[in-house]
Amino acid sequence: MKNVIYKILFKIFNKINKFKIIVRIKYYESVTNQKINYVAQGEGGLVLSGDVAKFRIAETSHLKSGTFIECSGGVVIGDYFHTGRGLTIFSTNHNYKSEKCIPYDNVSIERKVIIGNAVWIGANVTIAPGVSIGNGVIVSSGSVVFGDIPDCAIIRGNPAEIIKYRDKEIFYSLYSAGNFQ
Repeated sequence: MKNVIYKILFKIFNKINKFKIIVRIKYYESVTNQKINYVAQGEGGLVLSGDVAKFRIAETSHLKSGTFIECSGGVVIGDYFHTGRGLTIFSTNHNYKSEKCIPYDNVSIERKVIIGNAVWIGANVTIAPGVSIGNGVIVSSGSVVFGDIPDCAIIRGNPAEIIKYRDKEIFYSLYSAGNFQ
């Protein structure tokens, strides 16, 4: 009998969680005046924090479950962006150079994050404030991205490093022809 009750409660809470995710995304869409494509892939939902009005994502792109994006410094995501679950993006940082207190003061340092077109990011990736990711970049799962990443780079690690490049001629040919998934 206990298992039946847990099963019923699980279904009820699952429906409530799905409803909360939908309402949250509709709220974000109203604040940013844009469509946000969300793909459920396990638990977690989507959380945009800070100044949500500074968040931009192309209509052809999507976000997945477990995504957290701090938007106060500005976050711009280009066309045909694909990500795995668990993406984290920060666009602000603490002021560790404070002369008033440690480990940091209450000053928030805002640094915009820009992600180009046709970028593929694996699961559980963290992107630091001020990062610019070029077109056609592939980021391996679990990477932590600092600094600017040039077009067509394939990166992995913590901190993420370039391990090789896509064939740029093929990439730009497919891109120009509009062959997107």
